[in-house]
Amino acid sequence: MLAITSAMRRMAHAWRCRQQRQAWSALDADQQELRLRDLGLARLDESLFWSGERSPLEQLPRMMAVYGVEHADTILAGPGVRRDLERVCSLCPEKARCRRVLASEPDVDACGFCPNACTLEALRRH
Repeated sequence: MLAITSAMRRMAHAWRCRQQRQAWSALDADQQELRLRDLGLARLDESLFWSGERSPLEQLPRMMAVYGVEHADTILAGPGVRRDLERVCSLCPEKARCRRVLASEPDVDACGFCPNACTLEALRRH
């Protein structure tokens, strides 16, 4: 049952990512610039957000689940916490290792290499 739920979550996440990418592509350059300014970004480096059909941030929700942290926890902790988690995740040099470890349904101890580990641990205790 857990495998089915996990597969459904991955499918829903992939669908949302495609929808977001299509919505972004539908905006003209001026609209994109306004959205980026609202987010405090100067320009969009697409490699940080989309790589083919996969986002480098797809592992963050799975890592959060390992630590027992939900999206609402990041909102309650402060306005920039989720953005900081995403930034650290997008720049992480351990993406391949992370993908391998998360594929095996790990415990918290196996995920200590994650650069977000300290933040996720603090959110879990919060």
